[in-house]
Amino acid sequence: MLQILRRKAQSTFIQIIVVIIALVFIFWGVGSNLSGDRQAAVVVNGDEVSFQDYQQAYDRTYERFSQQFGGNMPKDLAESLGIKQQVINQLIQTSLLRQGAQKMGIYVSAEEVRKVIEGMVQFQDNGAFSMDRYKAVLTNIRTAPTKFEKSMRTDRLAEVAVREISNFASVATESEIQEIYSQLNEKVVVNFVSFKPSDYLNQVQTDDAGLSAWYETVKDNYKTSPEIQLKYFTFTYDKIADKVVIDDSQIENYYQENTQLYTVPEQRKASHILFKTTADDSQQVFQEKEAKAEKVLALAKNGSNFADLAKEYSEGPSRENGGELGYFSRGQMVPAFDDAVFSMEKGAVSEVVQTQFGYHIIYLEDIKPASTRSLEEVKAQIVTTLKEKEAESLAFQVANSAYENIIAAGGLDQYLSATPDAELQTTELFKREAAPDDLKKDSIFLDKAFSLNKGDFSSLIKGNSGYAIFYVENVKEPETPALIDIKELLTNDFKTAESKKLAQQAADDLLKQLHDGGSLEEMAAAKGYAVTNSGELSRDGQNDKTTFPQQLLSEAFLLSGNSPLPQEVGQDGDNYYVYSFLSRTLPKMPEGSTEIEQYRTSLLNFKQQQLLSAWLQNQQVKAKISTHPSL
Repeated sequence: MLQILRRKAQSTFIQIIVVIIALVFIFWGVGSNLSGDRQAAVVVNGDEVSFQDYQQAYDRTYERFSQQFGGNMPKDLAESLGIKQQVINQLIQTSLLRQGAQKMGIYVSAEEVRKVIEGMVQFQDNGAFSMDRYKAVLTNIRTAPTKFEKSMRTDRLAEVAVREISNFASVATESEIQEIYSQLNEKVVVNFVSFKPSDYLNQVQTDDAGLSAWYETVKDNYKTSPEIQLKYFTFTYDKIADKVVIDDSQIENYYQENTQLYTVPEQRKASHILFKTTADDSQQVFQEKEAKAEKVLALAKNGSNFADLAKEYSEGPSRENGGELGYFSRGQMVPAFDDAVFSMEKGAVSEVVQTQFGYHIIYLEDIKPASTRSLEEVKAQIVTTLKEKEAESLAFQVANSAYENIIAAGGLDQYLSATPDAELQTTELFKREAAPDDLKKDSIFLDKAFSLNKGDFSSLIKGNSGYAIFYVENVKEPETPALIDIKELLTNDFKTAESKKLAQQAADDLLKQLHDGGSLEEMAAAKGYAVTNSGELSRDGQNDKTTFPQQLLSEAFLLSGNSPLPQEVGQDGDNYYVYSFLSRTLPKMPEGSTEIEQYRTSLLNFKQQQLLSAWLQNQQVKAKISTHPSL
């Protein structure tokens, strides 16, 4: 189980995050084909996603990522994160979820849509739904109420589908929890011998003939870097953004259209008393626990102090602090518990609530209403965003105009004569690593510049930071230096390379002999190698007091008494390691550990995520999907 968790966790969480992001978007109509556009960005089994919906989804994804970088994420970073493909994937998956919900017979009523809309903070004044605000917000985003409500009903299906599919994974057994705890907290001990190239340097002999022969095999590594000399223009987004003026109405409109980006969801503070059950318990145990819960519930409703009751009766890890769970927002708890808490009034005590963990009595201590950061709080961030958006369009217009004027003038010199205030940049010969700052920060600019020949005039180049135009005045091709000119450097490099070979060969020989029979301690003693005991090693190695390389931990944990040796010599940097398994400790979770519920929740969430991911992958394989060529 643990190995599955460790191998699959990253991709699984990425999948589920994509779905969650999609569900945030669907509250604004993303994913439904309501725009009437003739061309669709994405089509999934005939369900069309318009370009308007795609652009809204892209903008919101970019904004969310950008907020993690202080509201200003570089465009090249956005591209490297693959935001475009993430948006396409999320739209496809949201469509598949909607279609899946319809096939399951899930129906979203008008009353349910009404309740969802009334609960959205975007449409509330002082915590209560306001029809005037509702109409005003929809007017600002140019959407009619009927169209918005139709979109809400359609896309609400996706959220319900996620919940229903996830609910099929509802049990995390005690044995699974123990297995995960044991394997996550297990320790191993190995003995190891390290082979450092520096220990073999004195064994390397050099002479002119040998050095010359070696140089012939590696001389391309010593070529000088190419150099170029440029005249160029750059039209970067940041320069143009500085000149863009954003008025208050633009800021207000963007804020109203994207209020959800600045929304803090409602949070509730609750305590509970838990009477634990597991899937392995008998029906009698379930009946006894439920009866006990009902008796304690009566005490709570008759005025007994809830915290005292929790300390006396609760079987959960929160009993020591009176059952208190702190503040949490909707969706952070298992569905039954979540539904109960978010349907209660402040100060109320619930009826007995059953979840996969057992029977709960819940006391709702406090409610923090959903809130939205004020326009003043986010104004500077919005200004930056709007400037960047306008700068992207303006940068192309300015750059394209300059390029066309250069062509029309008959060349760069003629253009400069007619346009003396043009901001032309000039350089001497430079290597890539010594490029001017405005080029160095944009890899596309550099790649294109160094691909040109002497006398070339580039096309209009779109980079990560804006646009550029290059004229190459001179090129200095790479040169291979004569051996005599770099003899000292070559000698040192040769010794280093040969000492690495000797260290690796010694490690390989020792490991081969160990596989043929014998212990590490005996073999090492015979050869004069020092054997080091690693001490107890943990999987993450964070607090280990050892010189055993952290990079080799995963391989060390694959060893056992029956298979004590790795198949290959370990390497960490320039050093090589031969190691042998000594012992393994598999601890059991202490009785009454406060971590058990955390492990249970994490395991259950993992199972649900795996199930949802598998369902989506299966549906996507079978689906007929097309994406517009422009994407």
